[in-house]
Amino acid sequence: MTCNSQKGYQMPVKCVIFVFILFVTVGGVASAQGEVGNLVFAVRKPMENRDGFRASTRTLEKGRGTTKWWEFYQYNICTMSPNGTNFRQLTDDGLSRSPRWSPNREYIAYISGVEGSESLYVIRKDGTENERLIKKQHRIHDFWWSPLSHAILVVVEIDRAKDRLENWVVTIDGESTQKWRTRRWAEGWLHWAANGKKVKEPRNRLIEALPEGIRWPKWSPDRKWIAFKTDGFLALAEPDVVGLTGSWFLQKDEPPCQRIEEWSPDGKQILFYTSGEICIATVEKGRFRHYLNLSLYKGRDATWSPNGNQVAFIGGDTGGRRTSEIFTLDVKTGKMQQITSTSYDYFDLHWR
Repeated sequence: MTCNSQKGYQMPVKCVIFVFILFVTVGGVASAQGEVGNLVFAVRKPMENRDGFRASTRTLEKGRGTTKWWEFYQYNICTMSPNGTNFRQLTDDGLSRSPRWSPNREYIAYISGVEGSESLYVIRKDGTENERLIKKQHRIHDFWWSPLSHAILVVVEIDRAKDRLENWVVTIDGESTQKWRTRRWAEGWLHWAANGKKVKEPRNRLIEALPEGIRWPKWSPDRKWIAFKTDGFLALAEPDVVGLTGSWFLQKDEPPCQRIEEWSPDGKQILFYTSGEICIATVEKGRFRHYLNLSLYKGRDATWSPNGNQVAFIGGDTGGRRTSEIFTLDVKTGKMQQITSTSYDYFDLHWR
């Protein structure tokens, strides 16, 4: 069919419909492609000097051993498309790890430094405007981007006799810092509100109602639920309700859990490990409805794709190789693809 656009010509109804369908289709493809996102991770390579090589292969002369990773390895932040193309190294200090995308995919926050002297940086996705937001603290345990991508909530350890953990909020322009010294909430309990405008504290009764020793809960994207590990099981709680009633109990259908990774972008599934294998639990109305073992072999640093259709993870010892590689898995079909094949190791994978 030919759609004539000459002056004074009225486009036929069929042609209008065709153009509309074409526009919707192309727009849909563009939107789906936009949800592919990119991977960010740390690459570990042996130091290039002689002593670094000896240390990385554990062949230092007698009496000159080392336990300090920075003496024989270097870590740098890199990005890559999820099909294995467009590899880009963003840092070159050899001390950078734990990268994490901002929700708007414009920035990457990461930790740099040696033990006892760690700093928090933010860099643009193209490697420009690398800014230090927190300078040389004893340790930075974890951090979470605001949903608005304007600030970061950070757990900082201060080198002092007691109450070493603090929560800081730093804006990415470096203009503002806010601090909480409340030890009770330091280990992952303070959290961003779903709209990203402020940091919230749970009610005191929440921790009192949950099993003793719960630390570093994983907050769902809507901040309505937390996932946590207790007695070797993956458990759920609704913080607002539990904090109000002071009551919580196991549902008796919780799966065994070694460690929790993250919630899916839509907040309907949880990525976790059982005996080192990558698993998914589907959550519906605060209950576990379905479980799936994705990998059937051991992996680490698993992370959701932006659309929740795939999971990327780091696996090793494949095909006789000792180095780790990055894989992607289709959640519905189980199809797995190895997207790297290198002579070095990957760590701290994040997909957005």
